[in-house]
Amino acid sequence: MPADSLAARPQWLSLRLGRSLTFTVGLVLLAFSAVASPQEQILRVGVVDGSPPCSYLEHAAWRGIAIDLWRLIAAREGIPYKISEWPSINAMLDATRDGTLDVAVECVNVSPDRLGRYQFSLPFQEDGQAVMTGISPFDYGSAFLGSFFSLTLLRLLGAFVFVTVTISALIWRIESYATASTTKEIGFARSFASIFLGTFAGSGIEKNVRTTRGNALAILAYLVRCVFVSLLVGYITVTLAHESEGKLTGGVVRLEDLIGLRVGIRAGTVSEALLTELNATSSRKAEIVPLKDIGSAMELLEKHRIDAILADELQLRYLSSRRASRTLVTGIPIKRIRPESQAFSFSPDLPPGTSSRINRAISLFKRSGVVSSLTEVNLEPPAANGN
Repeated sequence: MPADSLAARPQWLSLRLGRSLTFTVGLVLLAFSAVASPQEQILRVGVVDGSPPCSYLEHAAWRGIAIDLWRLIAAREGIPYKISEWPSINAMLDATRDGTLDVAVECVNVSPDRLGRYQFSLPFQEDGQAVMTGISPFDYGSAFLGSFFSLTLLRLLGAFVFVTVTISALIWRIESYATASTTKEIGFARSFASIFLGTFAGSGIEKNVRTTRGNALAILAYLVRCVFVSLLVGYITVTLAHESEGKLTGGVVRLEDLIGLRVGIRAGTVSEALLTELNATSSRKAEIVPLKDIGSAMELLEKHRIDAILADELQLRYLSSRRASRTLVTGIPIKRIRPESQAFSFSPDLPPGTSSRINRAISLFKRSGVVSSLTEVNLEPPAANGN
């Protein structure tokens, strides 16, 4: 064998051994990394039914603002999860606190009391409590028509008629209608009525005046008519609407007006705590009627088993748009009661890295307007979104 071949053999062998050693070390490092970075933990996610538009079960599928937002977050961050249903928000929050759940997906109001007991994500929206009431269409019409006979409106109309009669009398005197031949032909009453109607309506008044002072009174009548029409329109659109609103809502215009009424509330909610606090301040009490879900509230209102509903404003807006009553005219006379941030709830055992990823995704979806879009979609009437 040539000497140069013998000299090259150790070099070839060293190169082969080096490659084998590198491959073996790579396999070891790969196996180690697989042990050091296990597959992502499947999060246990809790939801509550009957809380639209945030979370509800429809046609065997979970829907709502909170659930839609969570799906987007999980898809963006590649987080695997498994959903389980819980009987109430309080039960679900307790489950996150004791580690039975990793995340509670709901529009959870971050109240001061809850903030001291549970951990929350970055808030994704803000909402307050609100009150819904309803009356029958007959009572609605009666209340609205009754508002037209208010004392203030009658006084305003009376003042307009009085001023018009006064101006008509001055025109009658200045234009000497008492001795005019037309007055003798048609009579005093019909002659004055013709002048009054022209002054009142502004139509044909120029035919009733011939003198300079008469034309000045005609201009004055026009200005008076413009002022009174503006006052009437303003009163009807603002004051009259406000007066009729109190009648249409059963007199419920403040939170304190719920005292003595039957109020539908979901157990374990901020609404229940609010009404309990209100009852503690008065000798008379509002009767708390537990609701199975927010959707059943409308049925109880229609059957006159409750007088009002106290819930999140978004929930009542959902009822108005998606489950409008066929026998009642409903309204939300009180809104924005104690607005609070709403967020998911985290387990104390949730890895900090996972919670940070969720919070970053929430911040991104808030800034890009996705959360606002989810709210609008879930509040649209069925005909608008094809449901």
